[in-house]
Amino acid sequence: MPTVNVLVTGASGFIGAHLVARLLSEGSRVTVLTRSSSALPPEWHDRISVIACDDFTETGLRRLLHAPFDTVFHLAAYGVRPNHRDIDEMIRINVELPATLVRLCTEWRARMIMAGTFSEYRSPSTQEPLTEDSPLEQGKLYGSSKAAGGLMASAIAKSNGADFRLLRLFKVYGAGEAPHRLLPALVSGLTKRERVAISAGTQILDFVYIDDVIEAMLRADSHCRDKGGIATWNVSTGRAHSVRDFAERVAAAMGADASLLGFGAINMRRDDEPWLVGSPDLLRSELGWQPSVGLDEGVRAAVAVLCRAHSAE
Repeated sequence: MPTVNVLVTGASGFIGAHLVARLLSEGSRVTVLTRSSSALPPEWHDRISVIACDDFTETGLRRLLHAPFDTVFHLAAYGVRPNHRDIDEMIRINVELPATLVRLCTEWRARMIMAGTFSEYRSPSTQEPLTEDSPLEQGKLYGSSKAAGGLMASAIAKSNGADFRLLRLFKVYGAGEAPHRLLPALVSGLTKRERVAISAGTQILDFVYIDDVIEAMLRADSHCRDKGGIATWNVSTGRAHSVRDFAERVAAAMGADASLLGFGAINMRRDDEPWLVGSPDLLRSELGWQPSVGLDEGVRAAVAVLCRAHSAE
């Protein structure tokens, strides 16, 4: 049974856009909270309600949000882009906003599904899949702020008796990612037969296809509705792949010359970790979710969409 009335934050982002599209396809009434409606796809404008907001304090949100919602999907975050490093904004969006939304959900008797990130985890000392109880990041701004926000929102939900799920998403990929991210940057460069400057590609990550992530979010909402309470889950595959391996699969899916992959041409980012792979065991046992799209299949599907978009330009 689809959610009837939902509020979505972060709808202009990669994951949020896919979530809204899925919710609309299932007949949900969707309200989007956004800084600017111009960032949303124009085809949504007669299908969703849009609330433009630049004041995410509790006072500001109470002034704008009046309708009772069944579920709040909170996907908004600050710090995903490498140049987003304003600490005050990071605290406002990643820590204070989820805490405020949980309090509002308590009053509305609404469920809250929050998108966390694998960046919340501290780099492990051994190459074992990270569980929901693994140590959290304490030294890096984005990961620490997301970890703090998730912990605070979960604690408030538990204290207030609100129904809450925190989903720590691992390396989500698919069509619709921002141009600076790995997959679209690879497709863009290889389409033009240009050498693509990337890092050495030794980072080992857990790549999860976007459709599987959206399915996990909707199942989490159903579980939240039926079981109540709070829970934190990894959305991961448990499978380790290097960035180099991912890039080579993209080139193969395109039939492109792999020698155009410029491994080592740029340095790794300061926040890159050598090994971050998640255990999906808890989500599988409690929710019955497991990834249905393998890496090759997901890469081929995403590449097909991106290549069509490039050919239409």
